[in-house]
Amino acid sequence: MKRTDEQLQELLLRKLSKAGRLRRKQLIEAGIAALGMERGADADLSPGAPLTMMKSRLGMVLTGLIHAGSIREDEAGFLQLERAQDIEFAPAAIRAFITRTLEEKGLLGKQELYRLAEIHFGTDRTATKQDDNALRSVMGRCLVEMEKERAVVKTTRGYRLGAPGDYPATELGGYLRQAAEGGDLKRCFLEAIHTKGGEWFESYCVRLLRAYYLSEGKLVDEGFVTGGSDDGGIDGVIHTTDDLGYRETVLMQMKNRHAVMTAKDVREFYGAVCAENGSRGIFITLSSFHPEAQKLLDKVDNLTGVNGDKLFEIARRCKLGLLEKSGRLCIDEALLLNT
Repeated sequence: MKRTDEQLQELLLRKLSKAGRLRRKQLIEAGIAALGMERGADADLSPGAPLTMMKSRLGMVLTGLIHAGSIREDEAGFLQLERAQDIEFAPAAIRAFITRTLEEKGLLGKQELYRLAEIHFGTDRTATKQDDNALRSVMGRCLVEMEKERAVVKTTRGYRLGAPGDYPATELGGYLRQAAEGGDLKRCFLEAIHTKGGEWFESYCVRLLRAYYLSEGKLVDEGFVTGGSDDGGIDGVIHTTDDLGYRETVLMQMKNRHAVMTAKDVREFYGAVCAENGSRGIFITLSSFHPEAQKLLDKVDNLTGVNGDKLFEIARRCKLGLLEKSGRLCIDEALLLNT
């Protein structure tokens, strides 16, 4: 089950509320245990492994709670809830408040929503601003999630409840609307992906190449994003096995950029593939390759490049990011808005 950041926030707050005070590592381990991902002697701790990724997510969520003022870290390194009432700011309650308030008021700016929330949850009656900030932090994230789900729509005058056919007032929403209204599908698709950022792009490419290899009849033993600044120039790894039992390690680099990829970019990636003993290397970009870069890709047998045009065709073939509706090819809006 995939958990949202709000669910992880609530989990950490409740664990800390029950314990009273914990060190950072202890709280993260408590969260891991609550998720049923206890670290055993044979646990996979490699980059990209589920346990490693979840510990990283919990760490980021915890840092956000500290910055928001929900959790305080003392000089000895112990964490405590700033106020026990912080756990009352559950995302479900805040989402219900937002929906109910917009149903009654119709259209409200963010600051007015915050003001009404402070009255509703009682933080306006306290002397400190820390609970106000904690409430606003969780509420802001709820609004972002509700925008993605199109439960609410952000306009130039404020927020309103979503309706069928609505798109968020974001760059992503603009490209999705253009595509739905008959714009250049390939351009809108690639630009929509670009708005999602590098981390999302890496995850999407691993999923897409995994689907591609499965469609080719290969068994995909594993596929993951490496992550981190010390990944050695490798963003993703896929392990495959064919019908004869021949195994390959496919190493990937993904560039969510408009800039043309140069021969230097390709050469550096090939060096990383060789250093990691990869069977094949796949360089994926939303843009294109400089002629000299393409010449290098063509020259090396176990290296290939996927530009924006090819990425679009693979997405069409594997039906990941692109779908057919009523005989018409269109962007999978749910994939881009909700992941």
